[in-house]
Amino acid sequence: MPSRYRSLAVYSLLLAVVAAAWLAQGLRGADDFPAAWIAAAWIAVCLVIWQFGIPVPRVGLTSMERVPQVGLLLVFSAPVAAALCGAAAFLWPLLSRSYSHGSPRAAVLRAVHNGAMDTLMLLAAASVYLAVGGRHPIGVPGLDDIVPLAAMALTAQAVNVALLATYFRLDGRDVGRIIKPVYSLVDLVFVPAGVLAAVLYNTAAPATFVLFALLMIVFVLSFNGIGSALAAADADSSPLARLSRAWRALRGARRVDDLGDRILAETRALFRFDEFLLGFVNEEGTLEWRVHERGGERIAAHSQPLATGLPGRVAAHGQSLLVEDWARAPAALRAQADAAESGSLIIVALREDGRVIGLLSVRHGRPGAYSDADLHLMERLAEQVAPAIADARAFEDLESYRRLLEHRVSERTDELARANRDKERLIAALDERSRTLERESQEDPLTGIANRRAFSRRLASEIEMSRASGRPLTLAVADLDHFKLVNDAMGHAVGDEVLRQSAAVMRHICRATDLVARIGGEEFAIIFPGMDQRQAAAFCENVRRAVEQHGWHALHPTLRVTLSIGIAQWDRQAGADELQHAADSRLYSAKHAGRNRVA
Repeated sequence: MPSRYRSLAVYSLLLAVVAAAWLAQGLRGADDFPAAWIAAAWIAVCLVIWQFGIPVPRVGLTSMERVPQVGLLLVFSAPVAAALCGAAAFLWPLLSRSYSHGSPRAAVLRAVHNGAMDTLMLLAAASVYLAVGGRHPIGVPGLDDIVPLAAMALTAQAVNVALLATYFRLDGRDVGRIIKPVYSLVDLVFVPAGVLAAVLYNTAAPATFVLFALLMIVFVLSFNGIGSALAAADADSSPLARLSRAWRALRGARRVDDLGDRILAETRALFRFDEFLLGFVNEEGTLEWRVHERGGERIAAHSQPLATGLPGRVAAHGQSLLVEDWARAPAALRAQADAAESGSLIIVALREDGRVIGLLSVRHGRPGAYSDADLHLMERLAEQVAPAIADARAFEDLESYRRLLEHRVSERTDELARANRDKERLIAALDERSRTLERESQEDPLTGIANRRAFSRRLASEIEMSRASGRPLTLAVADLDHFKLVNDAMGHAVGDEVLRQSAAVMRHICRATDLVARIGGEEFAIIFPGMDQRQAAAFCENVRRAVEQHGWHALHPTLRVTLSIGIAQWDRQAGADELQHAADSRLYSAKHAGRNRVA
């Protein structure tokens, strides 16, 4: 385990040992542990609040957690309350992919740290509360209860902030930018709600407590929207937001040098590094390091044989390489390095149409600077960089060829007129060919709408955007009913026109933000960003009705065209293939139910 994770692991395990010893000592004398279903219900309440409470910018937690924590402390003995909250805090990183950044190792580390932190926080808060004369279990509060309750809340917050700050500092992060005053203040606001929950649980009728719990659920969902607004200003600083911004920044570059500068700038916004390299694989079997920066200084472009060193290994196999600590790297890997290495390294392949066209690499002199979460982020960046590089290199090749033609024209003055005409025709042909290839790579030639390739790219992109923004995403897959009969009975010319007009109807009805694509013979797909399944179903019903009521008799007096549609909403976990499979399954249901319907 690299030094960064070793420090975090030692720190988290140390907290866990202290928390477990303190908790075990307290539980030996505790006789108020609730029934299993009550304990499970309290744990579920904590998990729901972490899922839907107010998000704290940059920290990844929700501040309404104080409601169940304070409530448990004032209802049950301190060890029982700490055990329940500690169990929920341990489970949350294992269940939340966004909290662990998709890294199993980060999930386990955060689970151990969170469980121990919440346990210690509640045990310390309860000790202070009882030491200053706090009543337990609390009844109807009076003025004498204000000081003990305030001491308990401040102790919990102080322990929480101190342990979190230590964790983030060991993780190499800027604590001052992460833990801001608003985090502490918002937490304290919800302490009275936890006190009220305990008072109602201890003194009121069960129906009153249930009504309060339902009211709190409404508040949780409402405050979640408020918290999202509070976090909006911070959203541009998150890795996913910066990655989305990088995609926009890379578009439109037509020169590799300009694009290289943009890639360097966007990589610097995402990663810390001492050395950055961007290389291109050339047809003659060399690797050209086009952008190389070390220690903040730019190094001139240079080349090396493609088959040598670690870059050659990544280029040959197309598999990303992460070295978290060179001192602990396998001997075979160190033997492949061009020179003695230290610190951390990431190298990822840039792929276009299944072919490795280049490499992207960052190095840091500190061991443990990069983790598997960083590798995942770098691979996502590479997916955006690769097509931009392919386009820029194509335009650069075109520009080089244009310069070569102009040089020949200058050398052959006696053939100037003919050379100029040839040059203009060639440039026009190349430009037209470039536009044609660009259009054909994204557009279905028959219907003029997006083709399957464009659909696949857009769907993957919309899934990432929905994962980052939290907005809904729905996919519809549509199929013309009995289309084979149209071709057989009326000819392929009529069939082709049916496909064109059906596509036109769908594109006319859909919003500008939607994507209509032809993904098969008579099969279409519609991507609805920001639309849930219920809204999409109503929208697709309009599409189905419009296709059915279209003036098909103009093509053939007996022609009737209908559409079956299957709809699936992204569940925030599935990949693009799984989402499309779900929509296909709904389409089959519509077909089996009699066609000409939305399922």
